[in-house]
Order: sequence, then structure tokens, then C-alpha cells
Amino acid sequence: MDIKAADNEYLHKDFHISADNGLEYVGMKYGDNGVREYLTRYARAFYKPLFDAYKKEGLKALKEQQQKLYEAEKMPEVFHADLTEDCLTVTIDRCPAVTFLRSRGKTPSKWYIELTRTVNMAIADELDLGFSLEYYHEEDGSCKYRYFVRSF
Repeated sequence: MDIKAADNEYLHKDFHISADNGLEYVGMKYGDNGVREYLTRYARAFYKPLFDAYKKEGLKALKEQQQKLYEAEKMPEVFHADLTEDCLTVTIDRCPAVTFLRSRGKTPSKWYIELTRTVNMAIADELDLGFSLEYYHEEDGSCKYRYFVRSF
């Protein structure tokens, strides 16, 4: 039998616990600004391929990237996107990560919202887009946010 790592389905649910623990540590040690700085640096490095795709495809690349995240989480039904020429509006019925954390008896840290707010804001800044977090519910991580082309 010849089995390779690539043959296994990639699931990273336990990563959510580590990410939350990391946010808690950074928040307790360095405060709110430390969490935002850490997540901004992370987003700028991790999403570099998205930034390149955006140059070619515009907001469509952003929509597809986010949609793939929820497919990887095995919860594509919670992701809803409305794409126009100058705006991407995303609505999430419940966050897969928050759902997983709570299923393990863990309450997300008070900084968990920053994975939505700060990371998406950093992405928007890199793409010279506006970003607006319309709402975020801590209980289940449901949220609505928009990326939009800034008009001057």
C-alpha cells in the first residue's frame, strides 16, 4: 500500500483552538494594538497570492478565495456573497471556527473578532479597498462585511 500525505483530506479544526490561544496570549501580553499588529502582519504575508490574483481578477478573486475557505471548513452553506462591479458583500450565518470552539467547550477569546475585523481590513488595505464590518455576533461568529472600491 502506497499512501502519501496528499492522499489525506486536510482538516485543520484544532488549528482554531491554537489560533484562539495565540490571540489570547498576544492580547494579554501586548493588548489590543498588539493583536491588531500581529494579525495585520499575518494577513499581509499569508494572503500574498490573493493580492496577486486580485490584480488580474478584481473582487471576483476575493470572493472565490473566501468561498474556498468555507468549502475547506466543510460548511459552504454558511457563506453568502453578493458581488457587483465595485462591492463584495459577505454574510456568514455562523463561523465554522466559533462553532468548533464551542463544540469543544471553549469560549472564544475577546480578541477572536479580530480574525474577522483586522484580517479583512488588512486585506482591504493591501488591495486599496474600503472595508466595513456591518455586524459580528460573538455567540456564533455570524457576521456581515463589505469590501468596496473607494470613490474619491
